[in-house]
Amino acid sequence: MRIVIVGAGKTGAFLGAKLTEDNDVTLIEIRSARVEKVRQMLSSARVIDGDACEPAILEKAGISGADLLVAATGDDEDNLVVAMLAREYKVKRVVGRVNHPANEWLFDKEWGVDQALSGPGALWHLVQGQCEAAAVQTELPD
Repeated sequence: MRIVIVGAGKTGAFLGAKLTEDNDVTLIEIRSARVEKVRQMLSSARVIDGDACEPAILEKAGISGADLLVAATGDDEDNLVVAMLAREYKVKRVVGRVNHPANEWLFDKEWGVDQALSGPGALWHLVQGQCEAAAVQTELPD
């Protein structure tokens, strides 16, 4: 699978490390110092130095042939711009990282996102499920 990961911070680099074994992975990172660190950590991945909000950088990363794009920067606005651009390039599947829960409603198909992932949102759903399970257990007769 051809995968483009935008943002090579902790989240993007972690995904890159996990996905490079069985996939063709390219990471895009705007911070030059981080690019060098990630290149050393992930020798089997391609790491591009540049702003993924610029179509030329996405083209350099091979976006037009990507099966999956993960917008994993620490900035929701950048992640949405990248997701919309990915749609223009006909990327098969787009995953968007949501950094601020108040923005989660924006990460949908209209904005080019197939799947939104929010750390706080996922944690909230997990805790809510545990609370509901505990409530059901207390209502069950012994």
